[in-house]
Amino acid sequence: MMENKIKVEKPKAEEKDNDVLRERLEDLVKVTVLVWSAALLTFSYVRLPDGKRILEFDPTFIASVFSGALASFGMATAAKKNGNGNGNAKEQSGPPPVVSAVDPPKK
Repeated sequence: MMENKIKVEKPKAEEKDNDVLRERLEDLVKVTVLVWSAALLTFSYVRLPDGKRILEFDPTFIASVFSGALASFGMATAAKKNGNGNGNAKEQSGPPPVVSAVDPPKK
């Protein structure tokens, strides 16, 4: 006799459970990286009562990791302000003046 082969497919509920678990794991990793980088940044600026820092390192890389972790959640570290970022920019109406480096200055 000939037997019919039946394909067994994964139930849709099991696929959804796997997707939910994967998303939770991704969020857990993101939060872990965020907390780790925030802790390192904090420790790089905190000084003990005797004036020594807890950790001595350049926090530039950790700051970029922190910003990336925040961006993965759709947040930004700071809003861009006018000018150089300190909020003290003067408003300009047009491009800056062109100054020649070759010609002598006019008096």
